[in-house]
Amino acid sequence: MDNFREEVAAKQNKTLDMLLYGLSWIVMIVSAIIAMSNLYAIVGGYFQLAPIIATLVCGGLAVLIWFKKDELRIEYDYTFTNGDLDVGKVFGNSRRKLMTSLAMKNVESAGAVTDKSFQRFLNNKDVKKHNWFVNREAHLYYFYFVKNEVRHVIILELSKDMITMLKPYLGFGVWQGE
Repeated sequence: MDNFREEVAAKQNKTLDMLLYGLSWIVMIVSAIIAMSNLYAIVGGYFQLAPIIATLVCGGLAVLIWFKKDELRIEYDYTFTNGDLDVGKVFGNSRRKLMTSLAMKNVESAGAVTDKSFQRFLNNKDVKKHNWFVNREAHLYYFYFVKNEVRHVIILELSKDMITMLKPYLGFGVWQGE
């Protein structure tokens, strides 16, 4: 029988993010309108420097916002299947990017971020740190591993049920604390 569990870490308080998301749409539309109107002035024969600069700046801003707006609505999904933990980053409920696929047998140290064992990884400059969570007040856990000769520590927002399910797949003495 397979051990399978899937969880999604979504922001608890989305008010500010939703306001910024709406504001980004407004700024993007206004910037695009300004860029188009200045483009018409350039094409219409009024070849001046100000409309060219306004077109480039406003058009560039509209394009930048178009590609970055979904980063205001980020969620992480965690999928555990028979000893493998997949971490994905979801942008605006439409695009998903696989951040890592981690075999629990490759984890060298793991535990709650509140445990003193986590502190040694915070100050180490050789360890690449990945914060893949959205709620700082949630139960956060770290996993330290080496992949492609690079040392990593990832911080995830997992439930107690997920931790209970993955603990048996960790090696002896890997789990720190509790």
